[in-house]
Amino acid sequence: MMRRRYRAGLQLTNRDFGDQSWACGMLTLENREGRPRLGLWPARPDANVRPLGILWRPEIVACAMDTISFAGAEHVGDLWFYQVWYCQTYSLPEDLSHELMRRSLDRNPG
Repeated sequence: MMRRRYRAGLQLTNRDFGDQSWACGMLTLENREGRPRLGLWPARPDANVRPLGILWRPEIVACAMDTISFAGAEHVGDLWFYQVWYCQTYSLPEDLSHELMRRSLDRNPG
């Protein structure tokens, strides 16, 4: 499940962020055009469906147990905007949650 923190490059208010619907799907990380991209798909990415979102050059900016936030660039129309995806995961194995937190801390010391 994912919610966006920004709209057209502007940070959403807490109310607007909380009022938006969750986008539910499967996250995939792959290289396209020589750059990493994170996609949120309503079904498998090889299915003939459009993604719910694509985040180019994603980075983990926060991670705690069942939540992960990714930052990157999102292409909307003819423009590129900074975006943060707030994602909630369920049934994530505890070992994987701890590993993701450790990696996040290693990348963002201090």
